[in-house]
Amino acid sequence: MAEHPEVELTVRESEPEDAVPMVRGGAADLALAYHFDGPPPVRPGERPGLDWVPLMEDPLWLVLPRGHRLADRTSVDLAELRADRWVLGCLKTEAFLRRYAELAGFDLRVAASTTDYFFAQTLVAAGVGVSLIPHVSLAPTQESAVVRVEPPRPARHIGLVLPRRRPQPHAQALAAALTAAASTHAPTGERP
Repeated sequence: MAEHPEVELTVRESEPEDAVPMVRGGAADLALAYHFDGPPPVRPGERPGLDWVPLMEDPLWLVLPRGHRLADRTSVDLAELRADRWVLGCLKTEAFLRRYAELAGFDLRVAASTTDYFFAQTLVAAGVGVSLIPHVSLAPTQESAVVRVEPPRPARHIGLVLPRRRPQPHAQALAAALTAAASTHAPTGERP
């Protein structure tokens, strides 16, 4: 905004499956999107006229209530949480988390679902359950503990969806700023 005061920026929050068509149809100049396992929201040849530009991996961290039996550990295997109830911080993560739970040998028991990672962390701090939260969404508090997940460690993959045609100069500037921010704020994998 400081570099381009003549531009009026409008931000719309949407899920990737809604944001990608907005870029394709010209209703948005670009989309900051994510995906978990599997292919990105834009694959070559699948969505003509769009490109996916990877920005960063965003590892998920285990968030536990402070008094949880594993809260003092540096890392935890998901199988150690087979008896716990879970708080989903994003409704899209349920199928993803169920796959990881299955790999760890247990059935996921969901105590709460929300569309807000910060609210999910509040529910964890209140003792409702445990949760996996992406690094960029972590808001550690005194009431919760953040612990590394042992491999296979789940992660979100964050990137830009851009029109293949040359983007507007202001969209190019925003894409460059987001790319620079991702490179300087990319999680190192160490404790947050």
